Amino acid sequence: MPLEVLVPGCLALTQVLYGATAVVGRVGLRASNPLAFSIWRFLLAGICLEVLLVWQQGWRSALPSRSGTLFLCAVCTVGANVGMTLGIVLSGQVTATAWQPLQLVFTTLISLTFGFEAASARKLLGLALGMAGAMLIVFLDPGVWNATSQKQHSGPQGWGHFALFVNTLSACLSILMRRRLTRESGFSPLQVVAWTHVVAVPILVFFGLAGNQSVSFRAAACAGCDSVTAPPTSSLGWMALAFYTVVPTMICQSLNTWASAHAEPTMMAMFPVLQPVASASLSWMLRLVMPSLRDTLLPPQLNMLGGLPVLLGLWFVSRDAANPKRDRRD
Repeated sequence: MPLEVLVPGCLALTQVLYGATAVVGRVGLRASNPLAFSIWRFLLAGICLEVLLVWQQGWRSALPSRSGTLFLCAVCTVGANVGMTLGIVLSGQVTATAWQPLQLVFTTLISLTFGFEAASARKLLGLALGMAGAMLIVFLDPGVWNATSQKQHSGPQGWGHFALFVNTLSACLSILMRRRLTRESGFSPLQVVAWTHVVAVPILVFFGLAGNQSVSFRAAACAGCDSVTAPPTSSLGWMALAFYTVVPTMICQSLNTWASAHAEPTMMAMFPVLQPVASASLSWMLRLVMPSLRDTLLPPQLNMLGGLPVLLGLWFVSRDAANPKRDRRD
């Protein structure tokens, strides 16, 4: 199967799996400590990925390579996850969603500025369509205009926006650095994902232990919990943790890392815009099959129409990517 078909298919599958992850999060994580959940997810994923790496490539592959890019990639992975977690806690899901289109803007600006890809009329048209679709997804969301949906959150909005800025910038840099690690450093996608999580675990644990010392931080991050590093206490929480460890962490990040070696950063940044569409579609199907979930899962809204210009924009970007002269660094 040609890469022109395989890479977009891989990225589309990843967004479908991320959409399923969002549904699992609504069903299984409503009473969980989100920051502790992230720490335990990275810990379990790091162990599982290391075992898989040793099984496939031998013991010598278990130790992370001494690479500054790898360390920065791990820092950005932590920033993207913790930034989104704290952003949702401090500012709410609606505000967090409104920040997501900026990933496309930041990734494009950084990629074009530093020469990771070349600009073209077709690509710019595709990006414009992608941004238009992203804005429709955000601003046609009833939660943006419905005051009753904006719950009182546990922290100041300024810190919430700062956390979401860290999430957005970190996600953009992660795309570029994983591309560099696979294309220039010669690491396999499994090595990049495994080593990133192994390096990220002590960073997260240090962050969690430092957060435990601050009453105000615990009050903002987990509504005054005793510890931001405590594991789940319910069977449902552990089931959700197992799902998050395997699907969005091990499978999706491995697929994304493999795709980053073959796709341009702008294409990588456009696919996540479709994640709300995938999540809403799965919610709609589950609401039909399991009526008991109708109080938990929201029905699709008019903003899902924003997925149409995004798909058209992806077509323009993918057609431009088929040009063999597209990357000045190849």
